Amino acid sequence: MKRLLAFIVGIMLLVIPFVPANAAGSAELGELLISSPEKMTGAVGDVVKVNFFLYPNLPEGRKLDSLSGFMKYDSEFVTLGAINQTDEENNLTSLMKGKASMFQYNIEDNGVLRFTFVDAYGVETDGFWFQAEFRIEKEGATDFVFNGINYTGIDDDFKAMSFYIEPVSVGGIYTEGQEVPADGAAEETYEPIEPSIETPAPVTPTPKPSNDGQTVPVTSTLPTYSANPAPSGIVTPAPAVTSMPITTPVPPEATAAPSGPNGQQGDISAEASAAPNGDPSDPANPGTDPVTGETIENVKPIDPNDSLKPNTNNQKGETNTLIVVGVIIGIVAVLGLGALAIVLILKRRKIEE
Repeated sequence: MKRLLAFIVGIMLLVIPFVPANAAGSAELGELLISSPEKMTGAVGDVVKVNFFLYPNLPEGRKLDSLSGFMKYDSEFVTLGAINQTDEENNLTSLMKGKASMFQYNIEDNGVLRFTFVDAYGVETDGFWFQAEFRIEKEGATDFVFNGINYTGIDDDFKAMSFYIEPVSVGGIYTEGQEVPADGAAEETYEPIEPSIETPAPVTPTPKPSNDGQTVPVTSTLPTYSANPAPSGIVTPAPAVTSMPITTPVPPEATAAPSGPNGQQGDISAEASAAPNGDPSDPANPGTDPVTGETIENVKPIDPNDSLKPNTNNQKGETNTLIVVGVIIGIVAVLGLGALAIVLILKRRKIEE
């Protein structure tokens, strides 16, 4: 429960502006100390690093819970480049590193660095606070004036007590032959920081379109499926049917019949045209040639369409060959996949080992 309460208090300290101490009358003048080891010197164009240290000096049993304020400097003389919470060269780490602390500079007023810190459970340590990097722009000097310092200390029951300090001048930077101002803070009066809160601009809601009682138009045209192939306009002609010539068998030449008893030759055409007795298509009664008297063998009549019929025996042979080749290819593919799987398994085991 105490942790939850401390967390809520910390969030409130971050989002609620600090109230001026002399106006609220609830804050006490504290003994917090901000210091910088020495005034730094350099030439125009040099980057100078300045370390700042913080000593809360809270009453016994209290820990630093929050801190806010701002630091002023001559922005025409130096330009603030970076804020660091560690100094590796001197083995320094900020007492606020990892806490809810924030630095803002060159946002509203150039030459003002704002800072805010809060920790729901309080910080007991003191010492190194932060490091600021400045670039010297011209001949001159500046000190660092801290103002608006308002801070709180909490006890073990998370009861907070507020404090503030008057403006104070700390450290400085100067070029050769110049002197750091000694009375910079004397010209300042206590001015607590008030975090700027941007008020969002009013948002005008966009009216939603309505039909106002009108009928929604309905289209009956269906979209055309774009995946259908478009006709190319080229028509492939069908192969021409080639007719096969049919040879009509020529009947054998008629043999002249022997002359009659009177030496006259008989009528050959009449005898040749006479039909043979019997039926040549009947195996039991092939018949005889009326001219020569020879027996006519049973010959099957020639079908002119026999040459156009497909050879089913050849097609069956080709089909069987394709089936055998397909089976062989399938077996080879299965064996190849099996070998690949074995190689991958062995490789994986080797990697795991």
